[in-house]
Amino acid sequence: MSHFDEVIPRIGTNSEKWDDVKNLFGTEAIIPMWVADMDFKPPYAVHQAFQKLLDHGIFGYSMTVPGLKPSIIDWLATRHGYRVDESAIFLNAAVVPSISMAIRSLTEKGDAVLMHSPVYHPFFLVTAQTERVVTLTPLIYEDGAYQVDWADFEEKVKQVELFILCNPHNPGCRSWTREELQKMVALCERYGVPIISDEIHSDLTMPGVTHTPLAVATPDYEAQIVTLMAPTKTFNLAGIKASFFITTNPEFQKKFDYEAKYTSRPELNSFGAVGMEAAYRFGAEWVDELRDYIFANYQYTKAEIEKHCPAVGVTKLEATYLMWLDCRSLGLDDKTILQNLIDAGVGVQMGSDFGVAGSGFVRLNIACPKETLQKGVACLIAGLKKSN
Repeated sequence: MSHFDEVIPRIGTNSEKWDDVKNLFGTEAIIPMWVADMDFKPPYAVHQAFQKLLDHGIFGYSMTVPGLKPSIIDWLATRHGYRVDESAIFLNAAVVPSISMAIRSLTEKGDAVLMHSPVYHPFFLVTAQTERVVTLTPLIYEDGAYQVDWADFEEKVKQVELFILCNPHNPGCRSWTREELQKMVALCERYGVPIISDEIHSDLTMPGVTHTPLAVATPDYEAQIVTLMAPTKTFNLAGIKASFFITTNPEFQKKFDYEAKYTSRPELNSFGAVGMEAAYRFGAEWVDELRDYIFANYQYTKAEIEKHCPAVGVTKLEATYLMWLDCRSLGLDDKTILQNLIDAGVGVQMGSDFGVAGSGFVRLNIACPKETLQKGVACLIAGLKKSN
């Protein structure tokens, strides 16, 4: 029995995923499989790091944990072949605020920002909130996987001042290949466009799939790349707010520092700092077991959908723990599909949340114990059958 099989009750723990279902779905009779939050405890070493702080009992102002940046450097080099100097690493509470800061630092109000579509919705929400123009290049969905529309990408990249990449891609499950990344960068370089690369899901590739950091794929363009990463998705630590970004460009660093004067960029809290270091120092074996567990969940869910709802397409899962289901053949709008799934007892995120190009798709979080997964998938099948 895997330790990931343990069902840990989360109702009544102020969990957004579990305790907010009545507000989100109109009923408490829901198995939540929506937000990107796992139902697993992090590695024991992380608990130990937290416990040490708790046992001391004083939570005053803290300094940066001395071993934190070295732990990041070791993790990136070992897991991804990404060699980074400590001077290029900057800590921040979360990835989305870092995206906002990068947009404000590298563009002006009214500038256009390019992103694929569908894509993680804060990309276009933050861009609009910072008074920039959202420019979308739709991905092509073929044979259960997304591909870049290269002609459209080049046409759009001519018109923008910044490109935001999701690598691996959320919600499309793609781990972009080195060749695809190089082609994207070649076009950005041709038109002088810097890149923000959100790589928060980089550790969550499936068996046989390798994550390639954008800066590793294209080292000659590294100075024009800002890489965003965090342990929060990998180790289920979103609640402690801990992330970092990487830039080797002194001019970018200067712009970020200038912007931080007005936004008061937060340092990591005490738990975020020690939790990140412990996870990166001691969490490798845990992550490897997690990836195998998620892939087994994916195979189970895929088989059940193909058996009971063959009209629903299952996107190939290369990375993340978020399945992407093609329900367009059902001929129903997202609102109707969602209500049918709610009535059947499962809460999901509809594809239209990720832009118009996501309409007709469902994003399903499978990072949960098998017992929870089986119950949730049974509800999912019932809801899809009602939609068929």
